[in-house]
Amino acid sequence: MKNFSLRAGRFLTLALLLVGLGLSSCKKDDTTTTVTGNWTAGNSFPGVTRSGSVSFIINGIAYVGTGNDVSSVRLKDFYAFDPAKGSWTQLTPMPAAAPARYMAAAFAANNKGYVGTGFAQDGTYLSDFWQFDPATPTVTSTTTNGTTTTTTTIGTWTRIKDFPLTTTGTGRRGAVAGSVGNVGYVGCGFGGNYEKDMYKYDAATNSWTDIGFPGNKRVNASAFTLNNVMYMGFGTSNNTTDTQFWAFDPASSTWTPKRSLANISNSTGSYDYSGVARTQTATFAVNNKGYVTVGNNGSNLLTCYEYDPAADNWTLKNPFTGSGRSLPVAFGIGNTGYVGLGATGATAFDDFWNFDPNAAQQ
Repeated sequence: MKNFSLRAGRFLTLALLLVGLGLSSCKKDDTTTTVTGNWTAGNSFPGVTRSGSVSFIINGIAYVGTGNDVSSVRLKDFYAFDPAKGSWTQLTPMPAAAPARYMAAAFAANNKGYVGTGFAQDGTYLSDFWQFDPATPTVTSTTTNGTTTTTTTIGTWTRIKDFPLTTTGTGRRGAVAGSVGNVGYVGCGFGGNYEKDMYKYDAATNSWTDIGFPGNKRVNASAFTLNNVMYMGFGTSNNTTDTQFWAFDPASSTWTPKRSLANISNSTGSYDYSGVARTQTATFAVNNKGYVTVGNNGSNLLTCYEYDPAADNWTLKNPFTGSGRSLPVAFGIGNTGYVGLGATGATAFDDFWNFDPNAAQQ
């Protein structure tokens, strides 16, 4: 009986141990990270479907225009989106002297928008740049059979100093643009060769100043601004998706390399941000965080990531719920991000999607 009792005790102890391990394992598995971000369909763009358009924000209003339609016709129309009303308004198109364009660059500064460079219908790489003033209307009068008709449209376009030519003497397409405060920045792109430069525009002197760029040459990069610092990355360099990510601080005029968009394992720390890398993508800033979604890295992507500048890390958010696409436009206003337009294959889009970073997907 003594041996039986001993064996029974050992069996009971082993059973309790296994149960404890099972409970411990279940508890560990139940500790999961909740992925947030709610995508909802917004108000569609009123113009024709397109890709490779530009956007900029002035006083909480988004301005969207130019691009390439489904038949590869270059466009020069512009529209304004007011998120408070949820409505679009047609604006004065770019003037006759400004070629319609695709893969242009745009930024906002001093309550005005700036649009330039790009790829013209005849294949020319453009270097002209234009200022858009939404506060000044354009009045046009036409006379037909003795009857004069006057039309007033929103906004006025004025040509500013052309963007500097590349080292081979051409304009460029697929340049990256951003703004910090009242200063705009444009650089990189493709004009027969991949470029690696950055210029700032001074509206007071109507001049471009080369501030340099230490990173790789690239085309179709993207940028967003957080806490008066411009973050720039993505795009392709010699047909390879680039993994460098940079921060430019205008206060010190310095570029700082941030964590690479790659799978890194070394003595100083390991992380895998390879899923973030992409080209022809959508980036925007909301509540001091940066976001990237859609685009492609060999295939269309729907993943969305949030960038925290304080920690220099990327966190996965809920994926984009629209169709995959490249060359969309994106912007952040208030607490909401907006992504729309773009194309995949022979299909171009006119839809727009709203993104709440902190809500659960409905």
